[in-house]
Amino acid sequence: MKNIIGNTSTCLAIAILMSFGLVYLSRNSFMPYHSAAIGLPWKSVDPATRNLILALMRATAGGFIASAFAMLFLQLKFNTCKLSWMPFVILALGTILAACLLYATATIILNTPGRPPVIQTVIGEVLLIIGYIFNMRELRKR
Repeated sequence: MKNIIGNTSTCLAIAILMSFGLVYLSRNSFMPYHSAAIGLPWKSVDPATRNLILALMRATAGGFIASAFAMLFLQLKFNTCKLSWMPFVILALGTILAACLLYATATIILNTPGRPPVIQTVIGEVLLIIGYIFNMRELRKR
């Protein structure tokens, strides 16, 4: 249970993911970069479109939160049973999500004036890679 770096880095990545999820879930309007991307303030967007955007944000939030819980469960379980497949699955879940996030943000950056956050996703992925490396070291100790 001394895998302090593996646990800490993975849990920090999970915290970033969870915070994204909670922000997207709790907002009653789109993010500032959404406004910049479409060139309109929230109040100027058609009500039906506002409902659609909020629904998409909440669906995205559900994916973030579900992924965070799955990764947290796997990391905690890894601390007790050290199954060899767990570090890879944690990394795979996070990497798939990070790749989709980066693809979505790149689409906005390349095609609109909006500037969504990218650095948090990159930091989260780096933390997951560090967590994976130290989780694998923990496996080799056995």
